[in-house]
Amino acid sequence: MNPGKEFRKRLEAGPIACLGAYDALTSRLVQQTGARAMYISGYAAAAAALGYPDLGLVSQTEMAEHIRRICRVTDLPVIADADTGYGGILSVQRTIELWEAAGAAGLHVEDQGFPKKCGHIAGKTVIPVEEMTQKIKAAIAAKENSDFYIIARTDAIAVTGLSDAIERCKRFADAGADALFVDAPESIDQIQKIGEALKGCGRPLVFNSARTGKSPFLSEKALQELGFTIVLYPIEAMTAAHHAVKEIFEVIVREGRTDTIADRISSFSEINELVQLPQYVRHESSFG
Repeated sequence: MNPGKEFRKRLEAGPIACLGAYDALTSRLVQQTGARAMYISGYAAAAAALGYPDLGLVSQTEMAEHIRRICRVTDLPVIADADTGYGGILSVQRTIELWEAAGAAGLHVEDQGFPKKCGHIAGKTVIPVEEMTQKIKAAIAAKENSDFYIIARTDAIAVTGLSDAIERCKRFADAGADALFVDAPESIDQIQKIGEALKGCGRPLVFNSARTGKSPFLSEKALQELGFTIVLYPIEAMTAAHHAVKEIFEVIVREGRTDTIADRISSFSEINELVQLPQYVRHESSFG
């Protein structure tokens, strides 16, 4: 499969939601849902793989390997976070090479300064727009597969304001980005203004639908009406798992038993089915 081409094909068929997987097991769960695309968040990768906050602590190669593990067990097109591209022009180009080799359909790269932070955490900085447009052009030039999908993200709202964020995205479109992503709008009014101001760019608009972040929650239908056609659900699987596992552990420590939570956990056989144990056993037995 050509992941980038498949993502473009599915997007042409209509607005697309990318469910966030934070490891290979949740990748398999996303696959089971019938979702049309998947997303890998840098925030979720830092937390799930390393137990770190999203403060630029995960290296380029660590993230590439994390993406590879997730892509290996799905045939869904995967959009993966690439932070700032991990440095200057040459680092951005190597990021394209690594993300393509890992099996991603595309990525988003942002205009934050270093050290970068999660888009919904205070204290961010942004680089000059000219530097970011150079990164976008370098990323496009580095693509081995012309269908690899490049999303340009700005974090400028919290730093230089909404107007600058919108103007930056117009420059990113001129530089050749496939889609535009203004992260962390703080009101429905801001979301509406983004949609209205960027509709003339002829690029799909991306919305980060992290429910507990800075942005208000809107349904996909409402977002489509405002002009957004790619919706990311970056951390919902991780936050759901955190809530459930925390409660389960508390019960075990408090009660010293698991029978009172039996109806809240998956069975051993369900997990075996998810990781395809029967298929592996049949394959092994075929060799005698």
